[in-house]
Amino acid sequence: MPLPILKSQWERYKSHTHIEIEHAQKLIDPYISHKIQSLTLLSDGCANTNYKITFQNDTPPLVLRIYIREKSALSREKALHQLLKNSLPVPLFFYNDASCTLMNHPYALMEWKEGELMRNVILKGDEKDIGECAFSAGKFLNVLRNIKLNQNGFFDGNLKIRPFNEEEEFIPFGLGLLKQKTVKESLSPSVLVDLERIFYASGPILPNPTKANLTHADFDPANMLVSKIDGKWQVSAILDWEFAFAGSYLMDMGLMLRYAHKLPKTYGDSFLNGLKESGEDLPKTWKEAAKLMDLLCLLQLLYYNPFSERPLMNRDVVELIVNTQIFLKNTLAR
Repeated sequence: MPLPILKSQWERYKSHTHIEIEHAQKLIDPYISHKIQSLTLLSDGCANTNYKITFQNDTPPLVLRIYIREKSALSREKALHQLLKNSLPVPLFFYNDASCTLMNHPYALMEWKEGELMRNVILKGDEKDIGECAFSAGKFLNVLRNIKLNQNGFFDGNLKIRPFNEEEEFIPFGLGLLKQKTVKESLSPSVLVDLERIFYASGPILPNPTKANLTHADFDPANMLVSKIDGKWQVSAILDWEFAFAGSYLMDMGLMLRYAHKLPKTYGDSFLNGLKESGEDLPKTWKEAAKLMDLLCLLQLLYYNPFSERPLMNRDVVELIVNTQIFLKNTLAR
């Protein structure tokens, strides 16, 4: 299977926060007094730091999640996990501390979920396994798209929605990103011109802003665990909700299908089958709209990740943007 793919070679946005068992013991003591047996860094992910904690007795493992990127993400994720715990496979929050008194970052103690990273299963290349994983992800996205919200916008720590301002709306935000230095340095002038035209032409196929749903905004195989249940791979946990907002499920579709052109056909087909199994029909222009929504995410990645700092991520994102540009240029010109 071709690489890079599914963010497998991306550099981290920030270095891991390294702690010793003695420090971890102090962090968990307000919640549980049992002695730690081992502290294992979970290396997946590009920003926050996660450790698996095992104990000297038979207490189930915990995850120590340290919020490096954004302090306010802890309260938002906690509220989202509480909202979703009966409808989606999300880890429970057991304890959290946002005071930054025991360490320089907020942290939480969370349920340890068994499973294998979906990305790892897909990269093994077995088409049956790939199809089962993608189908399960589609079914859970259908759950998400049916969590209706009354407007687009960003959540505060209590999940109150702040509506987008004018500069944050899709077209102005996309056009603004094209003017940023790191984006202009990464893309050729011809691609930048095409993308500007695409944004100006995108209005008719954008999602209806009055039909918002809970949007994960990082919905991809690098943020899902899967397990064999009744002989089939199924999603056992959906992780990393720090970017979630009130938007459109079409963004999550775009993220999940971002690498579909590099994967077996069953990946995209099975994902769509799972999404549509018990849900409403997709709009006729769903693929164009999903690509547009993902284009915004990719341009944000370029903005935050210049070639000089994270070259592997930057080059992969540029390749994805060019692929999206070619598709949208051809389809919007019809």
